[in-house]
Amino acid sequence: MARHPLVGDVRGSGLFLGIELVTDRETRIPATSHADYVKNRMRDRRVLLGTEGPHDNVLKIRPPMTFDSEAASALLDVLDEVLSEDLAQPDAR
Repeated sequence: MARHPLVGDVRGSGLFLGIELVTDRETRIPATSHADYVKNRMRDRRVLLGTEGPHDNVLKIRPPMTFDSEAASALLDVLDEVLSEDLAQPDAR
């Protein structure tokens, strides 16, 4: 969260996680178009995740039971790269 201003909240338990994307952390304005961008860029990088929530701005990470620490590290690396892209910044789109 500290590295990416687009991330408003991270919640969940175990391997089922939700990452809420917002354009402003104080006003909590949903970043729906950003979530769609991140979801599609992750798919381009061969990582599948979905979006949910009333504003479709929560990235849902639901890995398979065979998910191991190496896969978790790879997912986090790719997500960090995608969230660092210019079009994934709160003032973009």
